[in-house]
Amino acid sequence: MKLRAYKRAFKFDLMTCFIGLIIFTVGIVIYSYKVNAKNTLVLSNSLLNTTINHGVSETVHHLKIAEDSTSLGSILLANKLDLVNDKHLEEHVINILKQTPFLFMYYIADEQGNLILGYRNKFGSISTKLIYNLVDNPVTLWKYRDENNKILSTKTENYTEFNPRLREWYQGSKTSSKVYWTEVYKFHNSEVDNIYQQENNLQQLYGITIASPIINLDRQFKGVVGADISLNRISDFFNSLKIGENGKALVVNKDRKIILYSDLTMKELTDAQAITINDIKQDWVREGTQEFFKRLETEISYKWNNKNYLVKVYDFSKKIGKQWFLIIVIPEDDFLGETKQARSMSLLITSLMLCLSILFSLWLSRSLSKPIENITKTMEKVKDLDFSELKPLSSPIKEFQQMSDATTAMTQGLKAFLKYVPPSLVQQFIEQGEAAVVGEHQELNLSFFFSDIEGFTSIAEEVGPKELMTDLSDYFDQMTKVIVLDNKGTIDKYIGDSVMAFWGAPNYIADHPKLACYSALGCRNTIDLLNKQRLLAGKKVFNTRIGIHTGLAIVGHLGSNDRINYTIIGDNVNLASRIEGINKIYHTNIIVSQITYRQVYQYFIFRPLDCIIVKGKNEGIKIYELIAEKSDADEQMLALVAKASEAFEYYLLGEFQQSVKIYHEILSDNPDDQPAKVMIAKGEHFIKSPPDENWTGATRIFEK
Repeated sequence: MKLRAYKRAFKFDLMTCFIGLIIFTVGIVIYSYKVNAKNTLVLSNSLLNTTINHGVSETVHHLKIAEDSTSLGSILLANKLDLVNDKHLEEHVINILKQTPFLFMYYIADEQGNLILGYRNKFGSISTKLIYNLVDNPVTLWKYRDENNKILSTKTENYTEFNPRLREWYQGSKTSSKVYWTEVYKFHNSEVDNIYQQENNLQQLYGITIASPIINLDRQFKGVVGADISLNRISDFFNSLKIGENGKALVVNKDRKIILYSDLTMKELTDAQAITINDIKQDWVREGTQEFFKRLETEISYKWNNKNYLVKVYDFSKKIGKQWFLIIVIPEDDFLGETKQARSMSLLITSLMLCLSILFSLWLSRSLSKPIENITKTMEKVKDLDFSELKPLSSPIKEFQQMSDATTAMTQGLKAFLKYVPPSLVQQFIEQGEAAVVGEHQELNLSFFFSDIEGFTSIAEEVGPKELMTDLSDYFDQMTKVIVLDNKGTIDKYIGDSVMAFWGAPNYIADHPKLACYSALGCRNTIDLLNKQRLLAGKKVFNTRIGIHTGLAIVGHLGSNDRINYTIIGDNVNLASRIEGINKIYHTNIIVSQITYRQVYQYFIFRPLDCIIVKGKNEGIKIYELIAEKSDADEQMLALVAKASEAFEYYLLGEFQQSVKIYHEILSDNPDDQPAKVMIAKGEHFIKSPPDENWTGATRIFEK
């Protein structure tokens, strides 16, 4: 007979629950011993896997990036290797060492015996050694730098005592015509950095060399790019691994020689030349390692002296080019010792508790736990502002149903509220459990984004209010998706046809200048698609102009006690707005300030436009046109940027005739290039009326 569903008070079910729990509490530990033992083994396996993954990721991170740096270098230099005359190669070597701090050395050598080498000394600076193996005048040049990369002293010798072509890494890479890995060896790091005047206090380093051949398009071997990576650092990492109370970690190669071992230093391992697994002093570690080479299984259980041990193995050859194995050996008692001691008591308790718990727990979980779980999941989603797949809940318990109805109403109100307030700000209030306070603010480094539509007034005069609102809503919807959803920005406000946004608050974003630039390009692409639809509909296009700047600003809650706005204020905000307006002068779409440019130039293609002084300021600031991401740049873009950069440099130096000449070359290739026309007009003006000696290259802009 099916019982009729009815609404009942939670107190009734709660009382029933307590009565049942008194009777069936013993059922809680029904499988305690078995479950605990099983869970402990699962946890031990999880710990071992975590340790292996940690060790693997750290080691692969070092070795793989080192390999990639040499491979990329060999590709970049394949058809333009000139160690003697290319002055940028030394900077390339230094930059690689800066970007990959775990590399000890990075160098480039060619078939003539020339070498450019950068090495990292123990004092935190990067010095370089250059060997020019010229027939009539061989030279070895050292450059010693401080921690700020400033050259403090140099040393020159008119001979070359070192021939890179005879080194193993050079010969191996040349012979194999592919990335070559050496075995572990003692690095030659006795060269003293003169600026520190210390000769006998260098740490001896051990490691491997990764070398990539430089082969041009004609398949001719030109040289080698090499990198030295220290195993001392990886060894220190393995020494810090804590695996249970007695677990041991070691790395061995296919020949069973020990590469790294937590009980031995790198000096002990390398000086002995050939320490194998048979030389391990701990018999149970030696036995476990030998068991792996016998079975070649990644998970092994074995017994030694009446004790059980676990072995976990990871094959590094899947990740890097070395046939190394990470082996972890651990006594099973490290995880199960206490469980075994409690075996007798657990078995007694579980046997008494088994029978009474099953039926009651099934009914109770069906009656109570399911509604609670559903409501809890719903509240967690609402807390995270995740409104996807939220459905009204239904429960026979009155209080649960009331909670469900209240949650649904609250969710709908919150969804509407989020259209007026940045979701990240609401999320912050929820997490902190605090209310917004008028006047509460912070001074933060942010990136600012201003945009407007060129000629919007004339567009608005030609359409009705309803159509205008629809068009603007579509436009703002596309802009908002790019800024907020794709690039984590915060919309401050919509001002007529303009959008004001910022990055870096309320949640900190480290790369906010880059996200602002991504948003500008994304908005440009999105609006281009929107304009195609508008043209098909016989409407005027929206030509959007964008200005971006980065700097300090006040961000916080501005307004009255009854109505507040989360917004930004400050000189840098105003400057960003001025930069957006400057697009009118140069007929550009996206302009960024010099401050933003310096933080993102490695990711995007920029064209220098001018140096300006906006209204209300006394100092000039360089501005740049954001053209594209570097990955999207074609030869035409790069040629334009190169010429524009050269012409602008001549302009700033006061060499106006040369500047105008190059800008005319730009116009010959791009007749509609408005920035070139503007700069030609300014250059020709200064040719006729040269500026005074205090001229800085900056142009004062009087328009807002």
